[in-house]
Amino acid sequence: MKRFKKMMALVIAMVMALAMVLPAFAGGDLTGGDTPTGGDTPSAETTPAPTYDYPLTVTGLTNGDNVKFYKVIEWVGDVAGNVSGWKAVSTYSTVLTETVLRSMLVGNPNADPAVAPTNMTPELAGKLAALASGGDDASSYSTDGKTATYNNASSGMYMALVTPTDADTIYNPVFVSADYFIETGHEGTVAVTGAYANGVAKMSTVTLEKTAEDQTTVDSDKQHTVAVGDVLDFTVSTQIPGYGDVYESPKFDVTDNLTGLELVGGTIEVKAGATTLQLGTDKDYTIEPASYDKATSYTVSFTSKYLKSLQAATPITITYDGTVTIDPENAINQTDNEVQIEFSHNPNNQDDYKVKKDTTQHYTFTIDASGLGEGANEETHGKKTSELVKRGVDASGNPIISRTETSEVYDTVRETWTSPLAGAKFGLWKESGCTGDAFMTADTTADGRMTFEGLDAGVYYLKEIQAPTGYVTSTDIYTVTITAETESVHVTEWWNGTEWVSTQPTSGTAKKAEYDTDILKSYTVEITDKDGYKTKAAEYTFTNQTANATSNDIQWEVAEPVEHPFPINNTRGTELPSTGGIGTTIFYIVGVILVLGAGVLLVTRRRMHIQ
Repeated sequence: MKRFKKMMALVIAMVMALAMVLPAFAGGDLTGGDTPTGGDTPSAETTPAPTYDYPLTVTGLTNGDNVKFYKVIEWVGDVAGNVSGWKAVSTYSTVLTETVLRSMLVGNPNADPAVAPTNMTPELAGKLAALASGGDDASSYSTDGKTATYNNASSGMYMALVTPTDADTIYNPVFVSADYFIETGHEGTVAVTGAYANGVAKMSTVTLEKTAEDQTTVDSDKQHTVAVGDVLDFTVSTQIPGYGDVYESPKFDVTDNLTGLELVGGTIEVKAGATTLQLGTDKDYTIEPASYDKATSYTVSFTSKYLKSLQAATPITITYDGTVTIDPENAINQTDNEVQIEFSHNPNNQDDYKVKKDTTQHYTFTIDASGLGEGANEETHGKKTSELVKRGVDASGNPIISRTETSEVYDTVRETWTSPLAGAKFGLWKESGCTGDAFMTADTTADGRMTFEGLDAGVYYLKEIQAPTGYVTSTDIYTVTITAETESVHVTEWWNGTEWVSTQPTSGTAKKAEYDTDILKSYTVEITDKDGYKTKAAEYTFTNQTANATSNDIQWEVAEPVEHPFPINNTRGTELPSTGGIGTTIFYIVGVILVLGAGVLLVTRRRMHIQ
């Protein structure tokens, strides 16, 4: 650089000495005169600067990336081969003005020595990238696919823009220069710096992951199976690119849409690493709606001020609580939580945004429900399930009445039961002793079924609280085990401008999202009686009919439905006082009263006798 400054000073001095007045810096040019060195006679004609002898390279790429080189500054030379100045390519002259060129190429005497001689700031890079048009593809790539090479470039400064093969990767512009070497016999190299013939691409990868954990669960799976009323702790993990000043108004919005869930007010927290970010339009991020208690969606928008302050990729976490509120009308109830980010990714078109998406799936279960779920196929959708059945029997175990019920969801042999009994009250407990109040109760209907809604998978304990009139209340405790299995599927979908669809639109440039999610594969209801005998009351296995579909389009097919309704008998007869119940207590109380009465009578008679 010092050599360059000396040379420029020498040229200017020669110009002044010869009284050659030139329009030095007109139209974005930065020229220093056209008097040749070495005694050559100048020519009225000029020729393009000679071709640079060495290739330009950009490293730090990923195999499959596409690179285009855009010439932004060109060298001006005369016929004798002397470089006499610098000039912005016309496409970029509005950005690379005389003042800017002086700062970049002549050098700023007040600049930090550690700053690259090009003085190419992120802000300038972004403005140039926004103007980029045309450009040349890299003529060859290295064998490992990580280096782009541009051969036979004419002298000048080039901007390389990378289109990544990975949709979630973002590259900032890379600047390289092709040095111009003066003819043999002339000193010096007039260029930015030889080191900038090689550039390293600065890459950021946008990530997105959604997880959840159930605060209150009876199952070891704290994410996929939940109960109505459970509070889930959600975490959204993402990474914001190092936008810096390359993007004039960068965008990074996180939107969560909840199904069967509602937000708990005051629980959203946003962190960059371990640092809690500040809420506010003039701070780090905003939230819509501002008052989100019981809302079913929210959007966190990071401010342009904050995004432009990020010089490197920054990990972000958003945490919040959500309450399960789904109406448990089916045997299987799906709670879908869909998060997506919309983010700036292209400095050449800063109004173009990419979308990235992830979901969490949660399931609740209902015993003796009205159907297997909205996603079930037509054969089983809406059919009533039968896991638990109450029936009346005599002392010998024979059905009292002749009415017969048939399972609507059945195996190869229809499952039937006789003597259904209405009017029995049952309780469901989470503790094996069934002490205290049941957390859920149900009465049997005319078909003998009892419905317990919105259950998490796990282990429960069932006990009769009250028998119908004329029957004896059972004291048996039954163990009810609900087991669920999920499987991971890869989802590919497109945004057609209105909604997410599973088929790529035939026209337009629809945004694409790919992610993995866990869907229900099967669930089983197993009943164990007091003697340890187990009955698989219901087993439903589902297959995903459209593996590359949106989660809402996943269809459940009951591959081999199994139902063996578990009968719980009530014996006809007079309800006798049970031990530990109020009947024996009454006898004890009456006995005590009679004894006390007899004692009082005896004492009274003795007093009368004494008198």
